[in-house]
Amino acid sequence: MYRKGFQVIVSQKFWLLILVILICIGICNFFLSAQKPAKITKLSAAAPSQDFSQNKDIPENTKTASKPASPIVRPVSQSVHAVTQAAVKFGVLSCLKRIDQVASFLTAGNKSGVFIFNSLKPADQHVFSTSFELIRPDESTLYASVSFFPNNDFVYDVVEYVDKSSEELQETVFPHLKNKTMLKNNIVLLDGGKVKVFLMPAGTGCVIIKKEVIQ
Repeated sequence: MYRKGFQVIVSQKFWLLILVILICIGICNFFLSAQKPAKITKLSAAAPSQDFSQNKDIPENTKTASKPASPIVRPVSQSVHAVTQAAVKFGVLSCLKRIDQVASFLTAGNKSGVFIFNSLKPADQHVFSTSFELIRPDESTLYASVSFFPNNDFVYDVVEYVDKSSEELQETVFPHLKNKTMLKNNIVLLDGGKVKVFLMPAGTGCVIIKKEVIQ
């Protein structure tokens, strides 16, 4: 009887221990499952800041991303050539320094007028072309055409008429240009390297065309 009673007591304690262990496991699982959603929420909330940290410019740009970019306006001083100021108004900004340099060179010491051709939009990505009338102090007139490109290349032609023959000009004005060819029948090309001089007979005189491509 004593053994049977002892076995019953041991059996009851064993099952009671098992029950306590199961209850503890259940309680632990309950608390662990309750904490998991909070961790997921924190990670998902932190994800955007991690993405932005990869590009520091993104947070600043997101405030104005929906607005169109405002045109760049650069201040122009009064000492800048009028053609350069016109280029700014047209939206030509990539080659302003070159425009100002060439326009100032052509018109220095001369009275001048200029015609500016309309550029396609956006103007800063297309050719900016001009035509000048230049009047020297001796009242002789020249025509000059200059075209500027977004990569700072430009090409110019200067044209004038003189009351001298092509042969006389080659001997007196351009004796240093020895490389001479004929384009076809009448126009002489004097090759000065970058500068090419074309002599075209006209009446009793000759038209001088100087051309240079800068690139």
